[in-house]
Amino acid sequence: MEKSKKTLKMIGICIIGLVIVVAVNILKKPEDPFKNDDRVKLGYQHVEESDILNSKDYDSYYVYFYETGNEKCKDTNEAVKSYVRGKSSIYVFNMEEANDIKTGKDFDYKNVTDYKGITVKQVPMLIHVENKKIDHVYYKASDIKKALE
Repeated sequence: MEKSKKTLKMIGICIIGLVIVVAVNILKKPEDPFKNDDRVKLGYQHVEESDILNSKDYDSYYVYFYETGNEKCKDTNEAVKSYVRGKSSIYVFNMEEANDIKTGKDFDYKNVTDYKGITVKQVPMLIHVENKKIDHVYYKASDIKKALE
């Protein structure tokens, strides 16, 4: 009788531990695929929202818009990571950090002169900026990959 009580107690503790581990994994946010490691000097260039059309380093560059944990972004993220290894004229922007950038279907990128005029139609999205104006927008993953080849 004493042995079965100990066994039941141990099984109960194991079940509680298992429930806690599962709950933590379910509630854990997906990790940012472009998070810079503090130990690595050259990492991904995150851009501030207000600097999306105003790079201090380049006249011509790309800005990649993404969301962590977004299934549509996963494949494109790898293409962006490969591009970053070879060139530095690309910035990444996590839409979860957006304050003034809108989302929606209507986006006339030819007339945008300020970052507050940018509307992200979907993620992933890539824009090419030339002389502080949006030159081209890529929405489909296949188009983004081609642009970065």
